[in-house]
Amino acid sequence: MDNSEPEHDYAEDFSSERRRMPPPARESVGLILAVALLAVVYYHGRIVSLAPRMQLFGWFGINFVLLFGVPALIIKLAWRESLGSYGLQWGRARIWGKYVLFFGVVLLPVLVVASYMPSLRSYYPVYEYAWFELAARLVVIAGWGVYFFAWEFFFRGFLLNLLSLRYGAFAIVIQMVPFVMMHFAKPEAEAFAAIVAGLALGVMCYHGKSFLGAWLLHWAAATFLDQLVIWHGP
Repeated sequence: MDNSEPEHDYAEDFSSERRRMPPPARESVGLILAVALLAVVYYHGRIVSLAPRMQLFGWFGINFVLLFGVPALIIKLAWRESLGSYGLQWGRARIWGKYVLFFGVVLLPVLVVASYMPSLRSYYPVYEYAWFELAARLVVIAGWGVYFFAWEFFFRGFLLNLLSLRYGAFAIVIQMVPFVMMHFAKPEAEAFAAIVAGLALGVMCYHGKSFLGAWLLHWAAATFLDQLVIWHGP
């Protein structure tokens, strides 16, 4: 007698409108679009014509428009699907909530240690005015919230759900690759950490059917690291 469990039907994890495997053309268009958007963000994200105080916020805005706005419009207008099918929903909140608590506890000591690393201390905080002005620090925290919302939607919402019906859990690995590559301009330690983070956040969103937990965790971790570096002093 064969006691093996039946193979899991990944399509059952998604809304009825996505139960059919998306055509290869859609996946190809989605991946080409993703590569093009990431290239624009990487090379042209900073608007040097803006005043120094505004350049970071221009960066936040471009990331939000390109990594959230453009894919969202494609999903809604061209593919006629809901954003909930791409992770913009509560999903399985109990599941991703447990991941947030677990990863948060694990991250706390890691971030404390990282805040003493010279390579990270020379890079953070990105907004130099946050060293001296509490108001600037609070505005930047809000700006990072917008920024990481766009990033988590793009990687753990758009890319993950675009590919997961065909590739199942392997989509977690696929979305991790461009996520890590977008960290190449940052300190080496952070680029290597992005491998672990990309996989961990991908697992959370894949099982939780939402990228909201990853957004909150990513935002909180970046904010905490910034504040630790500022607290230690220049």
